[in-house]
Amino acid sequence: MAALVAAMQTWIKYASRKAPAGQSHALRRDDALFWIDWIVTAAVALGTSLVSASMQGKPVGTIHVGVALAVLVLGFAVMPKVVQELCYDSSGDLKGWSHIICANAVGLIILLSSVVAGVKIYA
Repeated sequence: MAALVAAMQTWIKYASRKAPAGQSHALRRDDALFWIDWIVTAAVALGTSLVSASMQGKPVGTIHVGVALAVLVLGFAVMPKVVQELCYDSSGDLKGWSHIICANAVGLIILLSSVVAGVKIYA
């Protein structure tokens, strides 16, 4: 599902921008960074699951609350600084595709862990 969302986002970016003169498209490497969307989705989905389960009177385990807090801390405090330090050079440009892949992989792991925790809440 995350790959489908990433593909759809890329298509919308491609279709909505005018290509500079002499280029076939206006996409940049920054457009391949999806970790931000995935972490925000993870936090919102897991938070919504926790609140919904709580409102239905379902017990919410300590591990689930811990995962939710870890998603928030990793995604909103740690990850941006790590990406800034490791993935960008001093001029503010992305260092390369391997950095994009690594940042997206960590974002995807955070998303998947929150999905697993959310599913276990309702199981």
